[in-house]
Amino acid sequence: MVDDKMDRQMAELLDQTGIGMTFRQGQMIYMEGDPADRIYYIRKGRVRVFQNISSGREVTIDVVESGHILGESAFGGGRTRPTCVQAVNQVQLVSCRVRDLLPHFQREPQFALYLLKLCSDTMDRLTQRLHDQCLLDRYGKVANFILDVTSSDSEEKGTMGGVLPYTHENLADSLGLSRTTVTMVLKRFEAEGWLQSGYKYVKVLDRPALAEFVEEQKEQ
Repeated sequence: MVDDKMDRQMAELLDQTGIGMTFRQGQMIYMEGDPADRIYYIRKGRVRVFQNISSGREVTIDVVESGHILGESAFGGGRTRPTCVQAVNQVQLVSCRVRDLLPHFQREPQFALYLLKLCSDTMDRLTQRLHDQCLLDRYGKVANFILDVTSSDSEEKGTMGGVLPYTHENLADSLGLSRTTVTMVLKRFEAEGWLQSGYKYVKVLDRPALAEFVEEQKEQ
């Protein structure tokens, strides 16, 4: 509950300091190499963080949802963006210059500490994602992602009752897989009775079985 309260207070502080922005599905928020001069707080929606590699392929690094920040490289000063960020669905952000936040942090140090916590959460999440990318095949990646996103009920995110409000294409974009691959994986999981897939949603039916499948892959 403390985090929920701090989330609300942080959002209010950023609203007072920054600029509200809305991005439509598929729209780029920033590109690799752009000046890193602002941080972004996600009020609503989700974004995909990715890089373009030399072969021309896009590699998805992370999917970030509401209540988190983007653009932490802005804290380094004079840096450029190391990744690209794209809206997965309609996204509402608050954009802030770091220097405009400093007076607030000087008056209320707990906000600075909470922002550091959000940065630490990002590092932990990316470490886990990298770990999973190395250990899991396409089946494990899809299963693990679905379990992760539906781990808690959220009306705002649409994850009540183990429901993931994603299309097959959304899942593919989030995981850096092809839509055909995601559809094939989901069909297998449906045949096992672990998932139910419908129009713009996937529902977890047997979380223990899906989690056991992922753990067996990690142990191999």
